[in-house]
Amino acid sequence: MAALQPSVGAVIDDAQLQQLLSRVALHDRAALRSLYDATAGRLLAIVQRMLDDRAAAEDVIQDTFITVWSRAAQFPQLRTSPLAWLTTIARHRAIDLMRRRRPETSLTWHDADGHEHQHDIVDEAATPLDQLQRRQVDGQLSLCVGQLDDAPRQALLLAYYEGLTHEQLAARLKRPLGTVKTWVRRSLQQLKACLEDV
Repeated sequence: MAALQPSVGAVIDDAQLQQLLSRVALHDRAALRSLYDATAGRLLAIVQRMLDDRAAAEDVIQDTFITVWSRAAQFPQLRTSPLAWLTTIARHRAIDLMRRRRPETSLTWHDADGHEHQHDIVDEAATPLDQLQRRQVDGQLSLCVGQLDDAPRQALLLAYYEGLTHEQLAARLKRPLGTVKTWVRRSLQQLKACLEDV
């Protein structure tokens, strides 16, 4: 991956992304390139909204795919979609960069509708125990998300990772607005109940 120029290629489904990740786990460079071509544009848009800096966002995406190269074998153990996994890695890398640049970086970002959000940044002085607990919660969250039905899970992940409004979700998923609102609300309730059982 010399220069970062994500293509706007065809959208591929989760099954194809999972197949590419399986090949990346075997260190198949062509599969990494295909995965990159299929997802880097979307990931770059998300990270660029967070950082408001194209060059920094490109660096984050580069780091993201280096991580994917080294951790692709771990993906099958997670019960989440490939795009959600990739987005999580990219968001964490962006937040890490924001921490390192803290004096010069605002910890707020704007979604597609212009709404301002605060990033939930972990204290740099977090103890190893704190970090372990956070990883355990992240793992449990992935398991809980994996228990959601497919359509509601997709709606929730699109809302979270792409910042889509209910109206945008309804248009993207070609479902009535009320259905999408119900999916998101019930999914959040199910996640809350699942995480409370931990």
